[in-house]
Amino acid sequence: MKINEKTGLYENYGLWHVPFWQTKKFLIAVEICACVVLVIAVVLLVRMYVRYKKRKKLSAWDQALYDLNVLKTDQKIRVACGKEFYSALGGIVKTYLSERFAYDVLGKTDAEVVNYLQNNHADQIIIDDIKAIAQGSEIIKFANAQAAQEQINRDYERVIAIINRTLPKQQ
Repeated sequence: MKINEKTGLYENYGLWHVPFWQTKKFLIAVEICACVVLVIAVVLLVRMYVRYKKRKKLSAWDQALYDLNVLKTDQKIRVACGKEFYSALGGIVKTYLSERFAYDVLGKTDAEVVNYLQNNHADQIIIDDIKAIAQGSEIIKFANAQAAQEQINRDYERVIAIINRTLPKQQ
């Protein structure tokens, strides 16, 4: 065996094995696969975005009426679900007022919503209805009282009346 002058070690002329994941062919194949996966992901994201944009968005009143109908079909309009009903009802009303009139009421409590409407909304009937719903819901949500079915039905119909009263006038 021959000794290398620089290192002082025996030269090793044995077999040299390169693992397959370090070969040039493998690295090229990985790059190609990564490109294909990236292209597929971009195509899927574009398709999802186009579908999202094409989806017909409901108007504020249609969405609110739909949400109220969901409450009814889920049988949340009953005494046993009083807290859940009034929480959902308050959310529907706040979302409707926010989308329909661009009022900043989404993060507010029921009392703050009533106060906000008294300062910013002209229709006193709607303000009185929302105040009545808020007062009834406070008892249910926080005092853990059992609401009368009659009150739940009245407040449900009251929200529908508010929505119908604030529909835009068709010309």
